[in-house]
Amino acid sequence: MARKRRRSSKSGVSGVMVLGAIMIGLLASIPKGVWVVLVGVAIIGMGGWLIIKAFSKPPAVSSPPTKQPLRRKVDHSSSSDAPASIGLTFSLDEVSPVGETSVSIQVPASPQQLSAKQDSSGFFTVTLEAAQRSSHKIPSAPADLAGAKVRWLSAGEPIEVAGEKISGGLIYVGEDRNSRYGSSEPSLINPKLKVARGIVDIAERLTSYWPSYDNITPEARRAYLQWLYSGRKAPHANIGYVFLFFYGLERRVFVDAKTNQAAAAEIPSIIAEVERLLSIYDENHSFNTYASRFVDFLRQGQVLDRRYQKAPPAPLSYGYEMPIELRIGLGQLAADKQPMPADWALAWVLSDHNIGKRTPVTRCKEVFAQLFCMCYEERYGPGMVLPQNKTRLRLQYNTASAGLPPQELDGLSGIPDVTATSAARKKLQQLVDECTVQLEPYSRYLGRNSSTPDALEGLLQLPVNLWPPTARTALDELKQRIGDGMVVMSFGELAGRLQSAGSLSRDKVLTLARALESLHIGIEPDVLAGSRTPKAEDNVALFATQAEDGDLRSSPAYSAASVTLELACAVAAADGDTSPQEIMLLSQHIDSWSHLSGAHRKRLKAHLRLQLNQPPTLQSLKKKLEPLAEPAKRVVAAFLAHLAQVDGEVSPAEVKLLERVYKTLQLDPQSLYSDLHVAASGSPVGSSQTTPSIPGATPSKPVGGFVLDQERIAQLQRETEQVSALLAQVFADDKSVDSDEVVVEETVEDTSSVCGLDADHSAFLRVLVSRTEWARDELEAVASDMELMLNGALEQINDMAFEHFDMPVTEGEDPFEINPEIMDKLPL
Repeated sequence: MARKRRRSSKSGVSGVMVLGAIMIGLLASIPKGVWVVLVGVAIIGMGGWLIIKAFSKPPAVSSPPTKQPLRRKVDHSSSSDAPASIGLTFSLDEVSPVGETSVSIQVPASPQQLSAKQDSSGFFTVTLEAAQRSSHKIPSAPADLAGAKVRWLSAGEPIEVAGEKISGGLIYVGEDRNSRYGSSEPSLINPKLKVARGIVDIAERLTSYWPSYDNITPEARRAYLQWLYSGRKAPHANIGYVFLFFYGLERRVFVDAKTNQAAAAEIPSIIAEVERLLSIYDENHSFNTYASRFVDFLRQGQVLDRRYQKAPPAPLSYGYEMPIELRIGLGQLAADKQPMPADWALAWVLSDHNIGKRTPVTRCKEVFAQLFCMCYEERYGPGMVLPQNKTRLRLQYNTASAGLPPQELDGLSGIPDVTATSAARKKLQQLVDECTVQLEPYSRYLGRNSSTPDALEGLLQLPVNLWPPTARTALDELKQRIGDGMVVMSFGELAGRLQSAGSLSRDKVLTLARALESLHIGIEPDVLAGSRTPKAEDNVALFATQAEDGDLRSSPAYSAASVTLELACAVAAADGDTSPQEIMLLSQHIDSWSHLSGAHRKRLKAHLRLQLNQPPTLQSLKKKLEPLAEPAKRVVAAFLAHLAQVDGEVSPAEVKLLERVYKTLQLDPQSLYSDLHVAASGSPVGSSQTTPSIPGATPSKPVGGFVLDQERIAQLQRETEQVSALLAQVFADDKSVDSDEVVVEETVEDTSSVCGLDADHSAFLRVLVSRTEWARDELEAVASDMELMLNGALEQINDMAFEHFDMPVTEGEDPFEINPEIMDKLPL
């Protein structure tokens, strides 16, 4: 029995082995492709089961669900225009429809995303999809960090992270549980994340354009912590670390401060910190733009009614945009139909990059401001009235952080954006250009002599009313000293009183004479009429006068009278002494010349004063007179005799003086008496009428005193013109041809132009990039206000952008979206 059992057992084993061999043979005969399909189905089935277990809702019924077969299908789609995706669709028949349920899983350190969605019919769709790359930032809604293990460190609060002791505060530190499904705050410092050991060069770029602490490399985290440890002031640090820190400040202001009073109280200190960062990293255009707009946006606060009734805000120190308060005030001026005051017009000019400003505007800021306001009020009185254009004012701050949406300023309903107009801006541009031309000489002087801005040489390039207070005080003291009389001093003393730094060229002396004349101070010698430029040791006469036209001083009558004085002074001083009687006689002659104006007679007395102090020699006059023919000399001598008869009598002293003149002219002294009688008879100069010579004879004075003979005066005026024509070349003063300093023209780039665009399209571009998105009707209003065709303007701007940066400024047609990547490249 035992042997039979052993045989039965052996036969059973043999049967199993045969069956196994048969099964192996069958399996081996199955094609390889079938195995691949079976394994794939098994993997997909396992994945679906895991998803159902993890995310399916419990059934609404109380009894446990019965197992049902799982229906599934596999979809695969791929194209060049869409990301590759693999989808799995399945359903649980026992689950009653409860609406849509969506689940998304982001695979760490991978651009792929796995999602499962249940539709209303109970089917689930699982999709593994590659994230689409885009050149545009799409800000997500700000996530709430209240439920996360995150804390905000106020200013000065210390903390240690990865061995770096950070004492400045103003940062978020902690672990956000939401980060497993996408980081909610890019600036959040998670102490649990890996940080590289050792020192890292913070100047090296280790971050992307929109960095986030959780996705940068461990080396970049170390560099960022080093920058924070150094006090956030290393000027050579890569700008990515500055932006990473800046993101946290934006969140604190635009998220926390809206519900947290402590956070709201920190806004002033945050503004101060951003301004400090701007002072260090202002050369980076992108950070400059974001940070300056951030500060301006925060400072605005509540929109005030009639903001224009107060002083305008100062121009922003950074960025290219006009201050928000300024745009509000200008819009309110237009809405209320009030004239724009000069100080608001000046603030507009200085803040608007669409208005071209050359070097004199920036180099001579204070002087330009004075001159512009003066010219503006002279042209527009109380001010120009701004148009109520179609474009409405909408002020938006486009956050730098990808985790925050743009911020809008409330309270601007109905206020027009006058900066989007072209008419008012062009008028201001014209005024700026005119003021710039006047300031160019002074600007060139400052460019070469920046250490002596108040020296006379520089101030002479400006109108007197623009001189600084110290120089105006010196002029006022000089004017008080002169009073209604006359002061004689050396030209060097005059220049020294006005803080001259050296010798003055002829052009500078001419400018000084004009400056003094504008204050009703006359100067002799009269350089404005062509007199020789005085040297430092030469005397000048300063006297009170009225504003004169330089053309009147060069009239024949005045020229002849001036020449007569020089002849008379030379003759009077010929004996080495000028007596008081001779001075009085010549002064009386001047008073008797009623054919001249009072201002001319006053100037001639100043001229006489100088001539008596420094008389020309007879020898010098003789040399000048020698080229004249004898008939011409006779005309000159006869004119002097006639001039002596103006007051109706000729004294013996006058006769003696005239004898010296005739002798100097190399004429027969006896002819003097015939000329005196001809003049007394009223005959014209050069008349052939003669009378007996009576030495020392004087005509009798008319009864009842001196009577002015209008016919004789008219005749004298005609004669002075004849004499002046003869003496014009002989007695012309030596005119110095002094070469002024070489004028070096400054090459100044037009800051109003953007990459070669004209002024109008540059202005349109700056308005265009002030928002992230425009509705078509809004942008058409802007183009209309600027007198541009929208499609043509956009085409020209985008063509420029492609040419310079190989990317457009706008995309889409309604709405128009602004490409954020180009913002860092445009020289706005």
